[in-house]
Amino acid sequence: MFRYAFLAARPAVAAAPKAAVNDAVAEAVAPAAAAVLAAAFTAAAAPIGGARS
Repeated sequence: MFRYAFLAARPAVAAAPKAAVNDAVAEAVAPAAAAVLAAAFTAAAAPIGGARS
């Protein structure tokens, strides 16, 4: 039984560093993605042909 538990634990241990890296990348990219979305919505909300006063 111990052998099967060990075999099941190995993939989880191997995946742990990948999960940590993915979380770090997601945290780093999130602000940039939010800025891009905000810029896209601002551009979409602007009147076509520019604002006229």
